[in-house]
Amino acid sequence: MKRQIASSKESVKHKKNTSLRMYINKEYTHYPPHWHTDIEIICPKEGTYKVICANQTHNLAEGDILVICPAVIHEIFSTSPGERVYVQADFSRLTLLKELEKAFRLMSPALHIQKSTCPPDIYQKLCHWIDEIKEIYFGSAPPVEMCEGTEGHSLMSFTELEPFGELEIYSVLMQFIALASKNLNLFQRYDSIHDVSEFRNSLSLSSVCAYLSEHFTEDITLENIADYAGFSKYHFARIFHDYAGTTFYQFLQQKRINYAQMLLSNPDVSITDIAYQSGFASSPAFTRAFRKSTGYTPSEFRMLNELKHPLPENKQFADLL
Repeated sequence: MKRQIASSKESVKHKKNTSLRMYINKEYTHYPPHWHTDIEIICPKEGTYKVICANQTHNLAEGDILVICPAVIHEIFSTSPGERVYVQADFSRLTLLKELEKAFRLMSPALHIQKSTCPPDIYQKLCHWIDEIKEIYFGSAPPVEMCEGTEGHSLMSFTELEPFGELEIYSVLMQFIALASKNLNLFQRYDSIHDVSEFRNSLSLSSVCAYLSEHFTEDITLENIADYAGFSKYHFARIFHDYAGTTFYQFLQQKRINYAQMLLSNPDVSITDIAYQSGFASSPAFTRAFRKSTGYTPSEFRMLNELKHPLPENKQFADLL
């Protein structure tokens, strides 16, 4: 069923004079489908969490890290009480960095880093950077918590950062994104691999997915990519479905939809241009695929950018926003 448009756009309350937001959420609550142009990092410190991003469901265990890419519709469920750390940052002014855009394409719609399977040295670095951001963001100021029984986020202090604090946080986030992007293959789950041949297939298919993440806007066919992977067309189609949980064409189309969502946040680019830039053969084909994937037409999705997601506000600190 199509969701209400007006409840889908979140207007992120950044820290004063910055494009950043970090907060600690301890409430047992659910956030309806919404999207924003910020990248969002979620890390449950206590309990479990469930997040639906585009067509993917992520069940976060304690200590897991989820990176949600910009302009991705997501829905959050608190499956148990506990503390969650959130970091949000607007990178829209940094999209001239081609490798940053590439990183978001590779991770899109979201990257789930599981504590149980992530190499310890990488996991420790990622957690250290989250703690470093927290120290810079809050400094010595104590957290500002919502009053008991009040709905919505647990909002934190809206005092200003120390001079160049925003620059420090963005430099840390850049390191975080770079390390995560360079090690995407390590975050793949191989629970169903039982023998050497399947493991070899997984390595080939991991390479295929990386290739598709860079070339999805091009004219790619099943025959082309099977030849690239070194398999017959029919064998490739079968093992790709087993590996990715979806067909090759569904996987390719979702990559294009995710990219189109990012482009739609720019009102200066026409929907027809976005269709072709995303790899679709025509605007009608793009509209049909987009509606099937998101529940909205591209025009409706773009309209959300002018609307405010009605998350509850902390009235106690309204004058500081």
